Amino acid sequence: MIRLAVLSDPHLHDTSFGTATEGLVVRSLAASLHSTRIFNESEPALREALRQIAAERIGLCLIAGDLTDDGQPANWAAAAALLAEHAERHRTRFLLCPGNHDQWGIAGKPLVKEVVDAAGRVHRLTGPSVEPEAGTVPCPGMRMSSYAEAMGHARALGYFRDPRDLHWESPFGPSDRIEDREVAMTSPRGDRALVFDASYLVEPVAGLWILSLDANCYLPDGRGGMTDRSPEGWSAALRFKPHLLPWIADVAARAGRLGKRLVAMSHYPMVDVFGGTIPQLDRLGRRRAGRRRMPEPGETAALAATGLGLHFSGHWHVDATAACAGLVNVSVPSTVGFPAGWKLVELGEGVRLTDRPLGEAPGWNGWHDRYHAEAADRDIPALAAPDYTGFLSAHYMAMVLERRLEEDWPPRMRALLDLPLGALPERFGETAAQEPGDLPLREIFLDWYRLREAGGGPAAGLSEERWRLCAALARRFGAVDADGDAGSEAALLAVFFRTLGAHLAAGEAGMRARAELAEPGGVAAC
Repeated sequence: MIRLAVLSDPHLHDTSFGTATEGLVVRSLAASLHSTRIFNESEPALREALRQIAAERIGLCLIAGDLTDDGQPANWAAAAALLAEHAERHRTRFLLCPGNHDQWGIAGKPLVKEVVDAAGRVHRLTGPSVEPEAGTVPCPGMRMSSYAEAMGHARALGYFRDPRDLHWESPFGPSDRIEDREVAMTSPRGDRALVFDASYLVEPVAGLWILSLDANCYLPDGRGGMTDRSPEGWSAALRFKPHLLPWIADVAARAGRLGKRLVAMSHYPMVDVFGGTIPQLDRLGRRRAGRRRMPEPGETAALAATGLGLHFSGHWHVDATAACAGLVNVSVPSTVGFPAGWKLVELGEGVRLTDRPLGEAPGWNGWHDRYHAEAADRDIPALAAPDYTGFLSAHYMAMVLERRLEEDWPPRMRALLDLPLGALPERFGETAAQEPGDLPLREIFLDWYRLREAGGGPAAGLSEERWRLCAALARRFGAVDADGDAGSEAALLAVFFRTLGAHLAAGEAGMRARAELAEPGGVAAC
């Protein structure tokens, strides 16, 4: 049996920031509460994940992108040093694929980040060439690395040949030189640039092929800069990197002929892990919900037709499994967002996937003095959390109410959150109330997002009673045909409950896919 671990989106931020600036670079509490991830706790979280992996004596670890906070050179150096230290101590091999936060095209780009000092004062660090403003502090190291810079830090992480490898190749052949792995990227307006493609295939142990795919798409903007099409995930990769699809098919075919187990990873999902809910939210007019796209059914079908069986992804920080036409996509959660964890993969006659919740992260609360000083007298539930798991949950709930509510839903949804469940039938022109009358819709709204982040599965943390309540609400009100009055409260609530049901159904489908994968020969045993 071959055992490996899969991590994703550690987003390591080094608060010492190397020698790039004087003093510590502690990201502000306000920045964390508005973000999909936390920042300063990333190193304790990654160290805990690596400790758990070492405790299980796992010798191979895949990281499905976004190893660093935002590709800053100091964070790259810290991440590379941490993995190298662990590799030497525990003889662990790390293989990485690029995320959208690890590098930026050919030349990198400057960044602007909020930090908090020991007195709770918030400052803005600005990278090179950023126009200075009042209250900003220049920081030359606050910049996103280019591909070449990132690869300089990541040479030992699979992107280049290693004497231990039994096989290594890129989509362009056996050479691992950067200049031999560039592809012409053409923007819709016809601008062209040669951009490095970090994809590779490696055989780190006999009989196991790891296919690492770079689905990032940086296109020239015609003004000397680049645009990032990564919000479109594999939809963009299939369009702007057409060389990848035939290479994937060729690798899958060769793996079958040679009897190799094939495991693939890229930063973006190949199958919709949200159960088709994004298009439903789009119809409410909130285009933000659809900006970061899941692949369309035809795009997933094209990827499945390559013969690829098992693919691990990150990016969305969700813990979910989705399958289509023999292609199983396992979305791996982050270590710095709810629900934090990693995956244990055991390749025997079938493929057994085991969830490993992160749990505690010793040292996670090392910056709470600064957070309390910044917060002053404001009541922030995350600061009262007793442990790392509670901190992540409180952070996520705050982010949902501050950001996701506005981005994903029409303004009138906010007023509906205070609606008692017992008043729902009246909104649909009914009278009988079978739901707990006093429970506000807000609680089910938060459950909706917990379920989304957990792929409808147990990582959502819902009790069996709450799960049954959500299922009953989805069945009763999600089936209501209120589309004739698209602007009504009933229509909005019907979409909410319909998508709630879709999250629950996605969880059940994911469990079935994992069970089938574990059967002897599941997905042709990959």
